[in-house]
Amino acid sequence: MEALSRSAWAEIDLDSIAHNARAVSRLVGPSELCAVVKANSYGHEAELVAKTALDNGASWLAVATVEEGVELRDARISTPILLLIEPERQNVEAALKSDLTISVDRPELVWEVAAARERIWGDQREVKIQIHVDTGMYRAGCNLEEAIEIAKLARSAGCSIQGLWSHLAVADNLRDGRSFTFEQLRRFEATRLALAAVGCYPEICHIANSAGATAYPASRYDMVRVGIEIYGYQPSLQVPFPGLRPAFSLKARITHLRNVKAGEAVSYGRKRTLASDSVIATIPIGYADGVPRSLFDGGGEVLVRGERRPVAGVITMDQMMVDLGSDSQIPVGEEVTLIGRQDGEFVGADEWAEKTGTIAYEILARIGPRIPRIFIRGSAGS
Repeated sequence: MEALSRSAWAEIDLDSIAHNARAVSRLVGPSELCAVVKANSYGHEAELVAKTALDNGASWLAVATVEEGVELRDARISTPILLLIEPERQNVEAALKSDLTISVDRPELVWEVAAARERIWGDQREVKIQIHVDTGMYRAGCNLEEAIEIAKLARSAGCSIQGLWSHLAVADNLRDGRSFTFEQLRRFEATRLALAAVGCYPEICHIANSAGATAYPASRYDMVRVGIEIYGYQPSLQVPFPGLRPAFSLKARITHLRNVKAGEAVSYGRKRTLASDSVIATIPIGYADGVPRSLFDGGGEVLVRGERRPVAGVITMDQMMVDLGSDSQIPVGEEVTLIGRQDGEFVGADEWAEKTGTIAYEILARIGPRIPRIFIRGSAGS
């Protein structure tokens, strides 16, 4: 079927990705940079983002699922790729065939990896794995005793322990999270030393996420795993990183205009009546595309000709409405910027996040596949 155009799209500025990757790499050196490209690079499209990051300082990639890793291999990316989430048993073999580095957080998985290795290569090839230790996130990962057991099992299972890693839970909260972040670092170091005591010396130790890499130099170890900063956003207001350039812009064109009288209300629920006559514009993007339905309640705004215009009513599944004011001369087809820069004004994913009670990560990652991505250089978010 011939591709059809849609009057809503995202622009991904690869120059901004490159700029951000270089900035992070300079900050954390000599530690290696692992670019986190899971969830389709937080909605930015993984293949080109990954290649751009690798060309600008990253030496590793990290994904959440085997499918994500296989897609990168299919794109002829040969750099090391870490699976952050242990693969389901039926996917272990596919992970090994695609040369994905498996994170192991339970002893049983060592034998599952060993069995898959035997089926594929016999005893002709050693498999590198990384131990994922839980230092206080309590989402996944093994404890210290299990880490030691995994290290011992690996020796007889044809596996080598390439890495040891963990994840920081509150590194982005400098006000209230410092003591626990340092406790996580203490637990991580204790695990590293305990492994050394049984003759296991991982080549790569890593615990820092974006916030850790920026705010806690002691967390950088051999490598840092950075996601949100690669895409141009700081992990929180408490962890500033001056000079980052947001790479993602979300745009649409006005498809319908209607003059609406004062006292009327727009969209489902009729939540707010118009104080004056207004021109209401409809644009073809809605919550099915990832625009939060609550953006109206939070006072969301978009940019039209460089001016902020309020969302006029509850976001619907496929469309949303914008109040252009009473004397608007803006025509159908006019470009609207929902996220990004227009004529010197800027609306960021972090602004949407603040207005809807979430984080910029979620805003970006939820922009769905109905929105085509267009790759540009040198304008979005700069």
